[in-house]
Amino acid sequence: MNVVVGAAVALCALQVFLVVSGIPVIPSDDAWVPPSALPQVLQLDLPVDALRTEVTVLPLWIRLLGVSSTVLMAAMLVIALRAVHHVARRSAQGRPFADDVVRRLRRVAVWLLALVGLRLLVDVATGAAVERRFADHLDATEAGGALGIDLPSLSVPMIVAAAVAAVLAHAFATGRDLVDATDGLV
Repeated sequence: MNVVVGAAVALCALQVFLVVSGIPVIPSDDAWVPPSALPQVLQLDLPVDALRTEVTVLPLWIRLLGVSSTVLMAAMLVIALRAVHHVARRSAQGRPFADDVVRRLRRVAVWLLALVGLRLLVDVATGAAVERRFADHLDATEAGGALGIDLPSLSVPMIVAAAVAAVLAHAFATGRDLVDATDGLV
């Protein structure tokens, strides 16, 4: 499980490095604003140089803001995977209803919902920042640029994962109470 978590973190770190540094994955690519740099932006056409729009055209703070959505998704994935690993480890030890399992599952549900909301805010802020930064270039009557912003969306799989974690926390708390109630009965 640690290998899977490590791989997810490594891929996210590589993506952040590529976006922040502006190094293209394909060196011969003439239009290098990768979709992963700003997942909130569907189209960004700047009339400054129609043949080459590099990610370095974007200020560093906008690139960091845009890629933070990916970082938040990776964080949610790591939180969910670590919770599954913890529950599996406690079950293998014969203590599936331990107090720390219930607490961990409740925290996972809260963290996932909080990060989903934060990711939504990051997506809105990134779209607004890009639109404001390139407002002079995006007026179709004067400069001829275009910007397409993806609608901010909630991460449904992570909301479902949070709901599952909350339901499991309740089920494990009930199981813990039943184990405590039947302890000592023959």
